[in-house]
Amino acid sequence: MAGRTDRGGSWAAAGEAWAVIGTLAAGIVTWGAIGYLVDRLAGFRWLFLPIGMVIGVAAAIYLVYVRYGRDDHDRPT
Repeated sequence: MAGRTDRGGSWAAAGEAWAVIGTLAAGIVTWGAIGYLVDRLAGFRWLFLPIGMVIGVAAAIYLVYVRYGRDDHDRPT
C-alpha cells in the first residue's frame, strides 16, 4: 500500500525498552536470590538479600549500558 507508513522502528524501540526492563528485573531477582541463599546457608536474617539486590542492580545497569548505551566510538575495536 502506498500510503502506509513503516512502524518497525517504533516497535523495535518498544522491544529494546522491554529488554532493558527485563534485564534490570532479572539482575535484581537473580542476585537477590543468591543473597537469600547465602543468608539461609550462613544463618543470617536479611543481611545478604539486600546486598545481592544492590549488586544485581549495579550489574544490570552496567550490562544495559554496554549493550544499548555506548556510542560507536566508545566500543572497543
